[in-house]
Amino acid sequence: MTVWTIARHEIKIAFRSRWLFIFAGLFTVLSGIVVFFSGQTAGEFAGFTRTTASLLNLSLFLLPLLTLLSGSLLIAGEKEDGRMALLLTYPLASLSLIIGKFIGLAISLVAVLSLGYGISSLFLYQFASGNGELLFVFFGMSLLLVLMFLSLSVFVGVLSGGRLQALGIGIFLWAFFVLFYEFIMMGVTMAASPGWVLPILTVSVFLNPVELIRVFTVLFIGGGTVFGPSIYDFTIWANSAAGGLMFAAAAVLWVAGPLLASSRLMKRGKRL
Repeated sequence: MTVWTIARHEIKIAFRSRWLFIFAGLFTVLSGIVVFFSGQTAGEFAGFTRTTASLLNLSLFLLPLLTLLSGSLLIAGEKEDGRMALLLTYPLASLSLIIGKFIGLAISLVAVLSLGYGISSLFLYQFASGNGELLFVFFGMSLLLVLMFLSLSVFVGVLSGGRLQALGIGIFLWAFFVLFYEFIMMGVTMAASPGWVLPILTVSVFLNPVELIRVFTVLFIGGGTVFGPSIYDFTIWANSAAGGLMFAAAAVLWVAGPLLASSRLMKRGKRL
């Protein structure tokens, strides 16, 4: 059994899941609505405008939830049904099994993402004006966001004992990264001395994939002024080559780290 065999099996399972189609329809409808109404109101899709901000917020809010629940529930379901135990009997390394599942789920979620952004692009060219290439920037950043949270979802699925536990952990992680993280960082910076505020904010960006994508997407489309003068030094650094390398390194770690941790958990399960 090869990695691609595992991936094809995972694609079949994913497209039989109601979760995937529910979220596919929801993301497609909402992204189309955002571009349609914002495009008619703002009339442009260039730089950091109401349209780009709305589409970015939608992606940062919905895609992590879609990815965490879809991936973790599918893998936890395989553990409950006994399919995972059967796969572990084959002469296949744990890391190869994890990578195969990751690839299969990634292909399924990219199809959902492509559908949503494809319909958004149709509304964009029909009702909005401006630089349509920015939509491809959003697509690329959204794809990276999906891959990072998919890696986390694989870890959650391997860690969980069943679907219900995976659902609870997935919703908790989504709420932490998307809803509560900013408030926690606000509390930390308020308690810290003024000299530590900028270093704390800089580090906090790389500790949360949602903030990582949000900040660097805004910077990439030239909207760094929205962050204000207080973090001007960070904006200059993030736009430099060093900032770009740090962004790439953080993204790779967010994808590779949970997959390696999942492989270790699975190896431990084999020994048990």
